[in-house]
Amino acid sequence: MHLLGADDYVVKPFGLRELVARVRAVARRTVTEPSAPQHVGELVVDRRTRRVSVAGVEVALAPKEFDLLALLAEDPGAVVSRAQIMDEVWDPHWYGPTKTLDVHVASLRRKLGDPAWIETVRGVGFRLGTVP
Repeated sequence: MHLLGADDYVVKPFGLRELVARVRAVARRTVTEPSAPQHVGELVVDRRTRRVSVAGVEVALAPKEFDLLALLAEDPGAVVSRAQIMDEVWDPHWYGPTKTLDVHVASLRRKLGDPAWIETVRGVGFRLGTVP
């Protein structure tokens, strides 16, 4: 167990890509305690098992859809910017179209059964709403 994460080093000169790759590798090895499932109304997001259910019915999601929903469920009601979503769910160096985010949000809304679960905050991003 590495208490401070000082289990790797980079010899100079080094490239930025190598540094980023090593930081990501260390981050992947970081052990975190499994979190309890997040409940937002009838929506349950379990990061540990990567399962989602609405009103007790399991919903099958693609990996990016799950990551997107899990990010929004971290703080229900809080607005998450498009840039933050692209950085955390896709990649900080994503050069593809941001339209892919809109496609995933639309698919997620359809699979959750009610578009009100994910609210669009015009010009900013998205937030997880609560459906009565």
